[in-house]
Amino acid sequence: MLFFITAITIAQVGINTTTPNGILEINSNNSGVVLPRLVLTATDRMAPATNPQGGTIPAGTVIYNTATTTNAANNVSPGIYVWNGTSWIAQFTKKQTAFYETSAINIRTRSNEGLKSITGLVNRSFTPNFSGNYKIELNVNYGGGYAVNPSASGFGYQNIAVQSGVFNFQVNNSGITNYYLPAQAYSTSYDTTSENGKFYFDIWEQYFSIINLSLSAGTPITFSLFFNQDPAPEFVNSGNSGTGMGSVAKNIPCTVEIKYIGQ
Repeated sequence: MLFFITAITIAQVGINTTTPNGILEINSNNSGVVLPRLVLTATDRMAPATNPQGGTIPAGTVIYNTATTTNAANNVSPGIYVWNGTSWIAQFTKKQTAFYETSAINIRTRSNEGLKSITGLVNRSFTPNFSGNYKIELNVNYGGGYAVNPSASGFGYQNIAVQSGVFNFQVNNSGITNYYLPAQAYSTSYDTTSENGKFYFDIWEQYFSIINLSLSAGTPITFSLFFNQDPAPEFVNSGNSGTGMGSVAKNIPCTVEIKYIGQ
């Protein structure tokens, strides 16, 4: 009888509690449970975990992995893993998002200056936490300047002109890759003597592009955004200065968002 009671008593274990509600209950107000910390090399490799009784470790074995690897589909990242009998299953969702935007509004562009740096989006750096596929979403906007006065240019009573250019997004991921996004905007000027031909509509337009990249955990990339405005002879002093210049980030900032989407 004494042996039977003793066996029942030790069947449940309580740490900092005398009334465990399960086979094991740990009670603390200021400390947590520290899992075994292992350096995994891939999700399909049991090692360095071992079974002290011999053979494979049982399904349900829980560890905390401290390593980051780049083994394609079998990558591991720091976090809790459970062995399911054949592989390690991560017990966390791999999420990473980074957001960048222009630090200036209404960045004026000229036709004769070549690549115009877009303030706030030049030489920016991003370091991926995971190895796999990342989506880069580029959102930009562009507006034209003052069109020339139609009475002074022989266009009649109304001048509807288009101003255009190309956004150049450069990504340095073990070498520079250029991505191009054409943009254009319309402006209108009327021959109205009372207003000196200054009726003007800045119809800016927004554009976006999706770029998918395969990145390696811990290996940073850099990126920059530029704009190259095309010649705009129907706009006031667009090649030098003045009201005929184009505008990037006219009313809202241009943005770059980088998001991890999986292996």
